Amino acid sequence: MTDAMGPSLEASLEDLKAVYRVLLEHYDEYPDLVGNPFLESLRELLEEQALAEGVDIEDNREWTRWLHEPVDEIPIVPQRRELLN
Repeated sequence: MTDAMGPSLEASLEDLKAVYRVLLEHYDEYPDLVGNPFLESLRELLEEQALAEGVDIEDNREWTRWLHEPVDEIPIVPQRRELLN
């Protein structure tokens, strides 16, 4: 969907992490990614979220672990059904 401000998209945190990881994985292969505003905005958004979750983004191990960990989701627990005799 687009508006007067430009394109817009909706994505889960898990999706954003995945896109960022893929872009970083291929960063050296694609010079167009250097200084790319989308990549920079995505990095900033993820860093803000990580900081809000208490991640030290200056610690490469902690940042990388956070980028690769799945987002906590509410587990779906099937409801028990009563059997009729």
